[in-house]
Amino acid sequence: MQIRPHNSHFFNRAGKAERLSFDGPMVRGGQEDSRYRFGIDRLSRLSQIERTHFWFVGRRALIGRLLRKYLGDKAKLVLDLGCGTGMMVDVLMRQGYQVLGLDLRPEGLYAIHKTLPRSWLLQAEATQLPLAENVFDVLLLLDVLEHVNDQVLLREVHRVLRPGGLAMVTVPAMPWLWSSRDEAAGHLRRYTRRQLKSVLEKTGLRVEETLYYQCLFFPLILFTRFLGHRRMASVNLEEQPPQVLNALMTWISKLEVKLGSVVPWPWGSTLVAACRRV
Repeated sequence: MQIRPHNSHFFNRAGKAERLSFDGPMVRGGQEDSRYRFGIDRLSRLSQIERTHFWFVGRRALIGRLLRKYLGDKAKLVLDLGCGTGMMVDVLMRQGYQVLGLDLRPEGLYAIHKTLPRSWLLQAEATQLPLAENVFDVLLLLDVLEHVNDQVLLREVHRVLRPGGLAMVTVPAMPWLWSSRDEAAGHLRRYTRRQLKSVLEKTGLRVEETLYYQCLFFPLILFTRFLGHRRMASVNLEEQPPQVLNALMTWISKLEVKLGSVVPWPWGSTLVAACRRV
């Protein structure tokens, strides 16, 4: 299958991705292609839960609030780098943004194309973007940085953003929270606030704001992560809570996001940064 975006000015002179093909091998010698650091089983799991799971619903609400704060009501050209199953591509397109969804794994891109046939999609390495310089007004890097060489990726982010462009970054917080969930998700690291700010600034991004997400659930997260070292059942419970409990936690997550505009939450399991290219 081949997908061609409407705007060829996205691409650099090499034009490597002007024809977007998903025909390359996903399995080599009976094993999954080693380029795909994010496993297909993990992607499949996310596709089943992210539309309604409290953590994802709250994160989408938080990103929406920050985009309104830093962009106003103007529709912008957005690169969703590491778009996965395309949930944010769908959300932002419905809000009037022009969005290019990029991911290395082809399965999520197939799924996006089926539900959003007019979407702009690109299969490419995040650390070697076949994109022109100074193109995008906004770049989303939602729980991607922890999977790759962060400085290499952020140099690419800086390159493709327009001067003054906005980068929204989320990463798992607090290295001491490391658990079997991080291993299952293919994480290389978790970040402190200082570490995240340092790596962003080293690559020419000015940090406008950093904040924590999931503060109100932090005691529960500590409990489940402690159990997670011993019981996989606790990991499954965190990812698939009962429907009634998930509905309650969704309401609390949305409330936290709203209060976060005036309350500087002191901790959380996720760090969020809003940055500008200087």
